[in-house]
Amino acid sequence: MMATQVDSHSRATSTDVVVFHVGDIECALDILQVQEIKRIRVYTPVHRSPPFVRGLVNMRGQIITLIDVRQRLGLEPRPVGPAAPAIIVAHRGELIGLLVDEVDDAIEVQPGHFQPPPSNLRGVEGHFFTAVLRTADGLIAVLDKDRIAGPETTERDVVFHHGGV
Repeated sequence: MMATQVDSHSRATSTDVVVFHVGDIECALDILQVQEIKRIRVYTPVHRSPPFVRGLVNMRGQIITLIDVRQRLGLEPRPVGPAAPAIIVAHRGELIGLLVDEVDDAIEVQPGHFQPPPSNLRGVEGHFFTAVLRTADGLIAVLDKDRIAGPETTERDVVFHHGGV
């Protein structure tokens, strides 16, 4: 019975994250922020949208905006293949599909493994990260899903909101 109490306490203090790749960056999101992971086969481009908005997709009757996380992070866009992975998240009452290169797995993380992002990670791209996760295999950047899914951010916005770059 004592072991059960320890297990439930350990689960209450740990966090599960979904690990994925964007270019050569290993990233994560809290699993509680993820609605589902979906392979995108067909989408409709949206004219005059920001370059990181790849288009719209109809998923079981709901319209989902697809955001290219590569472009949000300042990387070269990648063609959306016939089964591009998208992490579906809720943002301000809408569903957003975060297009990524590859989804790895979900892992359990203890609270002490999260560190603030380094102070030299600034500018627009640094604006999209909330923490760095230390694992036995290396470091994982924890994305801020609300900033990635939100309106376009410019260097000027980061300077204004954070007092400099």
